[in-house]
Amino acid sequence: MTDKQNIFELPEFEGHDRFDLPGEMERVTSGKGGEAIMIFTGEKALLYDCGMAYCGPGTVENIKKALASHKKTDGSSYSLDYILVSHTHYDHIGALPFVLEAFPEAKVIGSEKGQYIFTRPGARKVIKGLGETARDQYDPGNNMEIPGDGFRIDITMKDGESMDVGGGLTLTALETKGHTDCAMAYVFEPLNVMFASESTGVLERGIVNTPILKNYDDSIVSVEKCRAYDAKHVIVPHYGLLPESFNQQYWDTFIKNAKEKRQLVKGWYDQGLSDEQVLENYTDVYWDDSVAKEQPKEAFIMNAKNIVKVLGA
Repeated sequence: MTDKQNIFELPEFEGHDRFDLPGEMERVTSGKGGEAIMIFTGEKALLYDCGMAYCGPGTVENIKKALASHKKTDGSSYSLDYILVSHTHYDHIGALPFVLEAFPEAKVIGSEKGQYIFTRPGARKVIKGLGETARDQYDPGNNMEIPGDGFRIDITMKDGESMDVGGGLTLTALETKGHTDCAMAYVFEPLNVMFASESTGVLERGIVNTPILKNYDDSIVSVEKCRAYDAKHVIVPHYGLLPESFNQQYWDTFIKNAKEKRQLVKGWYDQGLSDEQVLENYTDVYWDDSVAKEQPKEAFIMNAKNIVKVLGA
């Protein structure tokens, strides 16, 4: 076994408000899971991700309040026009059926791979099962039905493709594989705002976590693609807005941490440890009570099995 350690420490960002978002953006997150953020362009309203299913009703209420508190450039009221899907994991899109029930005219934007995943009964079963686990852990006593259907992507975007979202703003999609094969980053110009992908890291517990579930090289390519875009404002999953002074260090730290994590896992396999022993070591290093506050252990173990497989290859 390996001693538990916080091996990738980062400085605290004193005085930085991670939810002080640029432009007309508003956090509408409810409960645990990925951040849900509204973007108002003056003509259109977009929602980036929607979090876990168990807090779907709360997210819908937050969206309604945000829509009511903003007005279009011409003074009229907003409706929800688009929903951006970062990737198809339960903690980012579990609440999607609730949002679509409340706003059936909204069009969902994502990758072609994500569109396909939502058609797979097995994938929807996993989304439902992990959503139930999260409900029971984070909202005990809540007996709400967790949906396994109602997921869709209406508009697919390819890498580098752009679309006009009104108010002089353009949305550009960047394919960012690594965490999943369906992961996308999104950039709003001329705001120079990037919603980064989980393939390019998660800032949590004082570290840049590197949840590479599918392919190590793809994740590094995704990081370099996002770095090359050189966005002024970078919003990362499960965290929010990075301090502008930390942008370049963020990409550097992800690559450093990914390399070190791969060396750690490869080292265990080089010692002749079995898959089960490597998974046990990995869990000993990366799981603790603080992780449990944000992620059910069932989901952690499911991800960890993929991570050690990818990094040990």
